[in-house]
Amino acid sequence: MNRIILSLIIVFVSLSSHAGDSVVARVNGVDISSRALEVAVNALIPRSTYHGSISEEKRNEFRKKALEDLIAKELQYQDAVARGMKPAKKQVKARMKEIRKRFKSKKAYTAAMKQAGITQDELRESVAREVLIQQAIEETVTEQAQMTDTALREYYQNNTAKFRQPESVRLRMISTKNQEKAQRILAQVKEGKDFANLAARESEDNYRIKGGDIGYIHKGRVFPELEDAAFVLKPGETSGLVKAQGTWFIIKVEDKRPEHQLSFNEARDKLKKELEDKRAAELMEKWISDLRAKAKIEILMKK
Repeated sequence: MNRIILSLIIVFVSLSSHAGDSVVARVNGVDISSRALEVAVNALIPRSTYHGSISEEKRNEFRKKALEDLIAKELQYQDAVARGMKPAKKQVKARMKEIRKRFKSKKAYTAAMKQAGITQDELRESVAREVLIQQAIEETVTEQAQMTDTALREYYQNNTAKFRQPESVRLRMISTKNQEKAQRILAQVKEGKDFANLAARESEDNYRIKGGDIGYIHKGRVFPELEDAAFVLKPGETSGLVKAQGTWFIIKVEDKRPEHQLSFNEARDKLKKELEDKRAAELMEKWISDLRAKAKIEILMKK
């Protein structure tokens, strides 16, 4: 099924039930249907995986995870309602518009709605529910996880060793399994041919699309043979042929950075994201745990 249509169905059946559906769980008296669960399971299965190739054991793992997600969403929704929160009309309208834009035409949109068994009003109601849940997450988790500069600076000062950067080099790389080809490329490098162009044209790894640029690396991040060659070269210098793991490499050092201490300003953005992500995960876990502790949850799914 088209992933866009599937996403529409997920929104619609998140907790709705239909005639003939069995009930797999009940949260404070609200049913979660088997249909909603199966749609949620299908959404978790990687796009690159054929559903038929998923073992029953693995599918049961997805089913358990999907059910936990549905229960958590229902708890979040009920909590938002209990707190008197209302979905922002502008956000609901924007989300509806976003869904509509995913389709090439109004006809395609209408056909998808029909195939999914969804009316416009039902979709809007489900979207409003999702918006309300997101608002509750924003208020309960995201906003509470924000770190002030004072707190960030204090963490930095108490953990300066974490921000010590080892010596690193920025490399371009050309790789091939063929030794004769490697020798021909090396000859062109020695003639002064542009290394990035050669990498883009001749290299046999994914970095060729970036002209062989693999970015900055420090010791322990690449094959020892490449490491030994890279850290003795000066910026602008290239290696000879280096063999590692059955592949021939030619490397060029673009830049070299000595070991140094990142300043607070250099570390701030990454540190802020890491600490806020960690705090948000903790707050989310506690929120759901507290809601579950107060809720009446019945698991009716057959094992």
